[in-house]
Amino acid sequence: MKRIVIAGGGIAGTIVANRLARQLSPELEKGEVEIIVINASDRHIYQPGQLLIPFGVTDTGEIIRNEKELLDSKIKLVIKEISKIDVQNHSVITADGTAYNYDELVIATGSHLQWDEVPGYRAVYSPWDLESAQKLREVLQSFTGGTVVINVAKLPHKCPVAPMEMTLMLDDYLRRRGLREKTEIIYTYPVPGVFGIKTTNDVMIKIFEERGIKVVSPFNVTRVNPEEKTIESQEGEKLKFDLALGVPPHKGAKVIEDSGIGDRRNWVPTDKFTLKMKDHSDVYVIGDTTDLPISKAGSTADFESYVVAGNIVNDIRGNNSTKLFDGSVFCYIATGLDSGTYIRFNYNYPPVPPPPSYVHWWGKLLYNKLYWTVTAKAIV
Repeated sequence: MKRIVIAGGGIAGTIVANRLARQLSPELEKGEVEIIVINASDRHIYQPGQLLIPFGVTDTGEIIRNEKELLDSKIKLVIKEISKIDVQNHSVITADGTAYNYDELVIATGSHLQWDEVPGYRAVYSPWDLESAQKLREVLQSFTGGTVVINVAKLPHKCPVAPMEMTLMLDDYLRRRGLREKTEIIYTYPVPGVFGIKTTNDVMIKIFEERGIKVVSPFNVTRVNPEEKTIESQEGEKLKFDLALGVPPHKGAKVIEDSGIGDRRNWVPTDKFTLKMKDHSDVYVIGDTTDLPISKAGSTADFESYVVAGNIVNDIRGNNSTKLFDGSVFCYIATGLDSGTYIRFNYNYPPVPPPPSYVHWWGKLLYNKLYWTVTAKAIV
């Protein structure tokens, strides 16, 4: 029997596991293949939905499902913490000491918030954390005006367009409450502009200017002082705030460091086309876990899942064929509470967002609902 182990769940692990189960259904039914997903939690959170919680667009219950209910019934789900990924001995070891040997491994351990890398950063409200998103909703309901600083602590982070979305939705939210003239919004970003890709930055920065949103960049945060309500950067800026929103630093999972298979930020070295871990033909890397210079976004994991699943199926069936990843990404960008745009790009073609539209906003909301029945279950 061939065993495929997916180390980690979430968006990336769930999609690739279901895609494998669909393509390998005959082998699974005959007992020739086994698919195991190992994850510390049985909850599946659609993290992009967290961004909508503070503005009352969605509720917590709409973005959480049980992992077992999402996975194909032929997939074995193991709810355990992973303590080590031993690529030399082809096994994944859980905290209780159990070793799961594999013929094919998919690492989908994701990216994780590092609040304490920046002193005082826990004073910043962040939709990248579910509990913080819920608290921010309450804070915004009682907000009466002042200075709001929005900060991106470090690149890369998951949902790259989301800081811009948060800023523009906040702008719209305050206008609807009659508070925008009483509020200064300051957007801070580690590199010049508001986004790291020039073609998108050129479009989005004009929207920021039209909305009267101040941009301070480059701004590499070094400290947040909760008592003084200030945020400082290594460039020498010191900004006062009444409310601070932001994106904490991100790193790959600790198990990547403990296993000695990542770089200094725990991203796993990955071939940009085959999505195999470099120097390991039986290990694939997917989603936020890779060190690839592309968006750490759910759509990236979805596009990657076709390549990873296809190549594993070819390996198992002995097909002498290799699928290649072209760097595809698709992200909706909310530009308010009833308008949006999007970016679609790959390694060769940079994104240029179309003009904001009501249609794209509803496309974003519709996709959030379809995620559960279409994307997560790898229907297409």
